[in-house]
Amino acid sequence: MDKKQLSSKECLFKKNTVYNRTKMSNFGLKMNIFYKNMSMWKIILIVIFTAIFFGIISVFFVKNVGIYNFGLAAFGQSLSKLISVLLKEEQVTKTTRNIIEQFIFWIFYIFLSIPIFIFGYKKVGKTFVNLTILFLLVSSFTSFLLGLIPGINNIFIIGNFLNISIYQSLPEYKKELSSIIPLLWSDGGNIIALFVFSIVYGYILAWIFALIQIIGGTAGVTGIIGEWYANEKRKSFGTISGYINIVIVFISVLIGSWLPGSLLLSEVKNSSIFEAKEISKHAWTFELYLSPNFIATILVNVIYVITLNKLYPKFKLVRIEVYSIFNSEEIAKALVFDKKIVTGITMFHGHGGYSSKKINIVTTITLFRQVNRIIRDVRKIDSEAFISISDVVALDGYIYIPKKKF
Repeated sequence: MDKKQLSSKECLFKKNTVYNRTKMSNFGLKMNIFYKNMSMWKIILIVIFTAIFFGIISVFFVKNVGIYNFGLAAFGQSLSKLISVLLKEEQVTKTTRNIIEQFIFWIFYIFLSIPIFIFGYKKVGKTFVNLTILFLLVSSFTSFLLGLIPGINNIFIIGNFLNISIYQSLPEYKKELSSIIPLLWSDGGNIIALFVFSIVYGYILAWIFALIQIIGGTAGVTGIIGEWYANEKRKSFGTISGYINIVIVFISVLIGSWLPGSLLLSEVKNSSIFEAKEISKHAWTFELYLSPNFIATILVNVIYVITLNKLYPKFKLVRIEVYSIFNSEEIAKALVFDKKIVTGITMFHGHGGYSSKKINIVTTITLFRQVNRIIRDVRKIDSEAFISISDVVALDGYIYIPKKKF
């Protein structure tokens, strides 16, 4: 039986067993469907729908429970909380205050990001930055519009983060701000709920970042810096992004939790409610800074980095082997002359097990990021070629890596 006969068989019969001819594509590759060639309109739709989903969960997993998003968004979120506490009843109504709070919380950081967008256009690429801006605009305005719905800021999937005793002791104008006060370590069940939120959110966040990264953008402003630095230093995108976020978290918690939380607690120090009076003693203390909210935000970052590095190992090396009886020479030439990649090619001689004909095995070691482009090059020439992909555990030698852009 020669190769053509074998390839036309839908199944082979062996003793007591029938073997079906089954196509396996990118088997084991996370989110493999998004690595395929897609038109720009499909990419844009994926970005929009993902951004809407992200905008919705951000309201319930970030703002309402008192943790922070990543990047410059965290600065806007912390500033929003502080300004909301400083505003007085004689200055703005509660409705106007909510509009101001939502705008600063979700939109303001985009204006702060303009210099980074310009930097990204020059150092990373226009398509990458355009997709990033689209994602940020859609997700931010989704969260902003949701935040304008009366009462939505006090909806909790699990737990209750209103600090009830403080809520009852605050003036009517500031009652809704009680959730800004960080949880104390004596809050029990709410701490468990908060950590559940942080673990789930960190995991979801990694999947969203990986998806947008795969199709050519990023889901955060600092992701632009992370992409540039990762390309320059050949480091993991997730790890670089994580380091940047941890620094931002330390600053954001100070401005957005410890400071406004202490201001609100100072207003209830003379409360008739004993519990509120006792909690008010934590104002301006280090314990209020190193709160469960702070730890939960760090936990989000840790879960995010670990998960993202598994989902999107950008600088991981793999070995690709292509088995083709009739087209190995053409496949090797296609890989060599592909203008978008530079990869070393080696060919081994072998014999087909069924046809006994000579075959050449085309093999290369390359970046994980380039796997699907190589597969596409091969399939243009030989749709029946067998392609094997395996991890490279270690190597000692040189390979070609893009200097700036992918």
